[in-house]
Amino acid sequence: MQPDSDQLQIELESFPDELRPMQAASAEAPFSSAEYLFEVKWDGLRCILFRDSNGDVRLKDRGLNDLTVELPEVAAAAKRVPPGSVIDGELVATDTDGRPDYPRLRQRLAGGARLRDEIPTAYLAFDALYLEGRPLLRQPVLRRRARLAKSVEAGGHLFVPDHIEEDGVELFEACLERGLEGVVAKHRQSPYVPGQRSPFWLKVKAVKSDDFIVIGWLGDKTGDKPFDALVVGYHEDGRLLPCGTVGGGYDDETTAVLRDRLVELATDDSPLDPPPIMMRPVNWVRPDLVVSIRYSEWSPDGTLRFPIFNGLRPEIHPAEAVRHRPRVVITGHVRPGSAAYDLTRFPF
Repeated sequence: MQPDSDQLQIELESFPDELRPMQAASAEAPFSSAEYLFEVKWDGLRCILFRDSNGDVRLKDRGLNDLTVELPEVAAAAKRVPPGSVIDGELVATDTDGRPDYPRLRQRLAGGARLRDEIPTAYLAFDALYLEGRPLLRQPVLRRRARLAKSVEAGGHLFVPDHIEEDGVELFEACLERGLEGVVAKHRQSPYVPGQRSPFWLKVKAVKSDDFIVIGWLGDKTGDKPFDALVVGYHEDGRLLPCGTVGGGYDDETTAVLRDRLVELATDDSPLDPPPIMMRPVNWVRPDLVVSIRYSEWSPDGTLRFPIFNGLRPEIHPAEAVRHRPRVVITGHVRPGSAAYDLTRFPF
């Protein structure tokens, strides 16, 4: 995939007010290569951090929504970033074992700054697009990461996780053992292409989770229960296709939010063409709501096995909810004290 030269030129000419992050393509299996560096794929919210020449800080997600007010602890820590900088990273909240917990993060974002003490967040910076007013997008990722580590003082709620070179399989095994989402492999010479899904970056997931579109729900409109299950789908080859129902994983707060959205998006017509044959009546909705779902695997009939609701994804456009087809089967043991072992136990 060729970089969008016009877009890159705009970013190079002036300090950007907003920017969509570069995305990774899917790899079929973990691999090791001297041509790549490997990072942990943290289960959080992709977030671009801007600190302009005046020192003002803004935090924006993939959907260009401004999260600065909701995250005062991260905004304060971002004062460690030099003015005139744009940083790419992941916003996370953690469970009691120090692992990223995406539903907990969504709870924090819904509650905003009032939950800062109950559910603190951390920003994991992994790429520098501008530093001190200088654009770095066309520089290779290895150089950008070196500049990032040298220029940004980690501390508070801001961290700069390390990476390992060459041995991606061992890092993937460490992620499996730790219960982390997976690995991102980045070609050493990779430029940064804003808003593009590039083969320069490859993701390999250890825990299966993807984004899906809500296309309907099961349940009685007049019953006491808001809904029994969500009906979800995905885009492939220009078509919207169903992939099953999701009946578990909802807490009370999320259920209430979902119910309001389902009422708002209600429609008499199926968004699927042709409408599928369902065992139970479906209350259809317009395909505008994206959710994250964890699951064990895809069934041969194209449905998800053991799907569990993982969280709302308001920053994701429905067109981005496509089927990814990684095929991963691997076992192994990672030595305590190795680089891969330490990287999956990052102390944020």
